[in-house]
Amino acid sequence: MTTWPSPARPDTEQDSEVTHMAPACPDIPIVVLPSDNSVSCRTAPSAPVRAALTAAVDALTHLRDQLLDPKGTGPALREALDAAVARTGRLAAEAAVTPMDTASLIPIVPNHDYFGVRTADIDDAYRVSEISTVIARTLADLGGARLDLNDRAAEVRAMVLILKGLSPQDGSPAPEPPAAPAERAPNRVGDDELTRWVITHHFYFVLNLAAAAAVSRATAALADQDRDTAVAALREAAVLVRGFTAAMIHSGDMSSACYDAVVRPTMQPPAVPAALTGRTQPEHKAFRKAMRKLVTVCAEPFAELAAVEPEIAFARDVLLDADLQDIERHVVITAALVGDDQSIVQGDEAAESAIAILRTMRHVRATAYYDLMRFGDGVEIVPRTALRPARPSDSGTSPQSTVG
Repeated sequence: MTTWPSPARPDTEQDSEVTHMAPACPDIPIVVLPSDNSVSCRTAPSAPVRAALTAAVDALTHLRDQLLDPKGTGPALREALDAAVARTGRLAAEAAVTPMDTASLIPIVPNHDYFGVRTADIDDAYRVSEISTVIARTLADLGGARLDLNDRAAEVRAMVLILKGLSPQDGSPAPEPPAAPAERAPNRVGDDELTRWVITHHFYFVLNLAAAAAVSRATAALADQDRDTAVAALREAAVLVRGFTAAMIHSGDMSSACYDAVVRPTMQPPAVPAALTGRTQPEHKAFRKAMRKLVTVCAEPFAELAAVEPEIAFARDVLLDADLQDIERHVVITAALVGDDQSIVQGDEAAESAIAILRTMRHVRATAYYDLMRFGDGVEIVPRTALRPARPSDSGTSPQSTVG
């Protein structure tokens, strides 16, 4: 087993060491996320990239309209999806830059190694290239996913926000773009469930970083009493949270049998040195840290805040509701894929199930948000006085290890 210290990343807690492992999908090129956590640009892209960005945003906006058409869906939806896939693919190709040598980049957590992610100091051109490729792959997979229309619309709306952030209206002109690389990262990298699991997590990571930035921007604006900026940032954060919830559901678009046979084994020994857990994921940790600061800075109960700043109160309420629904839907997808088994990181057979742990996390979050929400959920968490017995196995053998 090879271990090494990991480089620091802003606003994330670092593990003391990172264990090297093979990525789940070695054929997918390494995705390089910005070490400063910023998934938006300060400089304007070149004219060809800006035109491709505009075309992709227009196509995605039209796709969302078709997904949410009050009259229902029809052949126009397939046409809109195909057009959006084509335009986001064209954007990724137009924005492509020569990939950096990732061999020297050290994954900051085991999860990054597993998902084929690294972090580095990258310029805006590289940022656009990586993020547009992540979106193109996710959207291409969405075409074959068995996902609720509203979740599809939430993912697409979040894609629009992310792409708009790559082309700032007040950004300084970008330098002349370098020559296009001879070999470009493919937009379509497979249509199997393990590939879906990996590429949708890449998008999930991007959305978590964007949501963390929006929440932090709202918190700063609230401290400066900048109402308009705070409201806009809170609303943007809510869109991004609903987007990463939908991406989470998208990643789990598979049967429980497929998850058990194909995906789960890749996240536990012997496939990896130690079982993986989402609790160490730095992108989501950055978002959770931003949320904790927000509810500390903006701690007025909903009724009190609504009486003096109704726009802020309602925008905060929408965000908190989206965050609460995110963990509720985590419970649902875990129930579908894992059932009442334990997480792969739980060693005690008598420990709580993965669902029970998530439900407790949900109740803790609901309790923290109770006074801040318009329709808060008053939950009382009662400590358990004794461990429940382990569930007997149908086959008479010990329960199989699972993920949560």
